[in-house]
Amino acid sequence: MKKIILLATIIVLSTTIKAQTTAIPDANFEQALINLGYDSGLIDGTVPTSNISTITTLVVQNKNISDLTGIEDFSSLQYLNCGTNSLTNLNVTQNNVLNVLHCVANQLTNLDLTQNNSLTKLRCDFNQLSTLDISQNTNLSELSCSSNQLTNLNVTQNLSLSFLRCSSNSLSNLDLTQNIAIDTLNCDLNMLTNLDVSQNINLINLSCFQNQIVNLDLSKNTSLSFLNCGVNQLTNLDVTKNISLTALFCGINQLTNLDITQNPLLTYFTCSSNQLTSLDLTNNTALDIVKCDSNQINILNISYNVALTQLYCEKNQLTNLNISSNPQLSVFHCFANQLICLNLKNGNNHTIFPNGFNATNNLGLTCINVDNQAWATINFPNIDPQASFNARCSNPCLVGIEEQVSNGTSTYPNPTNGSINIDIEEALANPTVTLTNSLGQVVLTKRFGSTNFIRLDIDAPKGIYFLQIQAENGKVITKKIVKE
Repeated sequence: MKKIILLATIIVLSTTIKAQTTAIPDANFEQALINLGYDSGLIDGTVPTSNISTITTLVVQNKNISDLTGIEDFSSLQYLNCGTNSLTNLNVTQNNVLNVLHCVANQLTNLDLTQNNSLTKLRCDFNQLSTLDISQNTNLSELSCSSNQLTNLNVTQNLSLSFLRCSSNSLSNLDLTQNIAIDTLNCDLNMLTNLDVSQNINLINLSCFQNQIVNLDLSKNTSLSFLNCGVNQLTNLDVTKNISLTALFCGINQLTNLDITQNPLLTYFTCSSNQLTSLDLTNNTALDIVKCDSNQINILNISYNVALTQLYCEKNQLTNLNISSNPQLSVFHCFANQLICLNLKNGNNHTIFPNGFNATNNLGLTCINVDNQAWATINFPNIDPQASFNARCSNPCLVGIEEQVSNGTSTYPNPTNGSINIDIEEALANPTVTLTNSLGQVVLTKRFGSTNFIRLDIDAPKGIYFLQIQAENGKVITKKIVKE
């Protein structure tokens, strides 16, 4: 009888011990758990279940793990990072309270998330996923699934989605009409021919680089700050409603016209390899980098862009170019134009990198105006054989500051001794006038009632100033003023 009782006790204890352990067949996974203090002793293929059932955060990134079996007993897990391993399978169907899953850079071909209703953030980039069902993950706010093999992605049930990165897949369609909350979208390197963002009124960052998009309506995306729509098939791009834009990249399209006069906050601008014949930068006084190379531009006025540090305008049809108002330039490429006049005399030539200046392949250019002839001859090697440097070229390409009329606005007298009149064709609603000096410092700010005429007294030292008039509707007018 005692032997029977003893045998029964052993069986019960054995069953209890087995019930209290979780199998961890991957030695590297178990070693990671030992290193984290969730297991101890030698690797034996198991871990006490009680040690892992209350864990809320687990980071086993880059541990050479190929099998995550045992993860199902992490019943309290809310955050899992198992990225950069060798996983071919990942079963998280038992992890019902999981909020965040990072499984990037594995070898996953399938990912079942149908039981993870609490999921808010998912990053599964750089895998081999051909499908991804997130229809049950209605709380998802961030999704990053780039560099997979997806041909379809349905996000119509993910109404809380604010961040979506699905670049480097094979998507030919992307329906975002239900994702009003989205503020960041990256769908680069897909096969999209159309992209409807008319419902995404909160969009701030949009990158749809290298697709096959032929039309892009941004009229509803008035909060847009960053736009990269380069390498598509766009023949038209209207950004006049996107007055908050700070960065615009639209190179390698088929644009013949581009109006950026209503984007005064632009600092980075690229429109390379289009078919532009003209480019007005007079309202873009914050510009830092401009790349407008490989177009058909024949006139380029950068006298308003005093903050400019890099200018790439090579491979156009420019005959005259003057950077005398751009003392911050460090890179300046103007090769392969039709220049006959080039004025580099900006008082700060030494800030231009020696190999950052290139004016070659301008066969009609014989004299280049510079600060110091001897210094330029030594430090600027990239010019044609017939060209030379001089501090006083006979044709210095001076930029005139005339009593100008543009966009229906005239400023006079200009130059002025103190007061200036601004005559506007159409009345502006409650405009704010801001005057800044050549260093970008605000000298004067004044608000007016609705008007089409402004008289301004400039109490400031002699020099070049930039006058910006901004109406309540967002319209911006910029003028260059000389105080004598």
